[in-house]
Amino acid sequence: MYKVYNALLFLILLLPEFSCKKIMNYFREPETEILTETIHSTALTGYAANLAMAVMAGQTFSNVSVTRSNPGFPCTTLMVVDPSAENCFYFAPEKASAITIAGLWPDESTAILTLLYTNYNTGTSVLDLLGIETIPVIRDGNNIHVALASMDIRLNPDQGSFLQLNLNTLEIQSELLRLEAPRPADVYVALEQNAYYIDVDNQGTDDHIADDSYTLTGGGQLIEVAGNSAEIVQQAMIEVNISPACITNPVAGIALMKVTGLESDGFPELGTAILECGPTCDGMAHVFIATGMYVGSNGQDVPFRL
Repeated sequence: MYKVYNALLFLILLLPEFSCKKIMNYFREPETEILTETIHSTALTGYAANLAMAVMAGQTFSNVSVTRSNPGFPCTTLMVVDPSAENCFYFAPEKASAITIAGLWPDESTAILTLLYTNYNTGTSVLDLLGIETIPVIRDGNNIHVALASMDIRLNPDQGSFLQLNLNTLEIQSELLRLEAPRPADVYVALEQNAYYIDVDNQGTDDHIADDSYTLTGGGQLIEVAGNSAEIVQQAMIEVNISPACITNPVAGIALMKVTGLESDGFPELGTAILECGPTCDGMAHVFIATGMYVGSNGQDVPFRL
């Protein structure tokens, strides 16, 4: 509450310099579309890794073509995925026209993947190619664990060279060690990570990808989303769960968004909101606490749609 009072005092001091209309426009609900973009990019990467692991376990899918260097392990593979298939997220066809997966497989349970998205839609623009390189993946029973870091993202890479995976044993082990890092339990710790962990529960059915659930934990911003102002948007998620039982919104977890910026007319953009996702499939999330321009949303339910 101390932070809330400070934010209100700060805004009151600004009142003489700005019109009441600008002040009224300043206060608003958290723009959860920015969080949604990050969920889309992160979950889609988890889907690609999950699908690749199922293929290497012997499953076949009509939306995947596979080229494999040899029948045993270690091996390399090249897969091309059609994201418009029914086994993918409903939003996937709007995000990319194709997903190309290059994989290096030390054994059946571990992989280092490079992903290439064709015509990736960020929500405000379409990129010809979005590449994510050296993604470590481990299968543990019915669970698939994936690590995704902001530093791995490349915009419009050269496709031929980008899909070439040439890692030695030490480099492979170094990538896989990223999966052993402890998951943050606090949104403010996750905020500083610039990485996300994706945990997939495949329900013990490798042949049925559509019933899998995805849990996202981490922080940073994976896809830059342009806005109307010069803003820095920081995000974090703790165990945000995407379930096949609800395609409308996340059904569990906590998400944080923090905006700092300046509009062209000099008005400060300052706001933080922590959202709680619940099991009700209504496209909403509960605002646990909010400050700055989001302060009026405290205790309210706001739209948070996938």
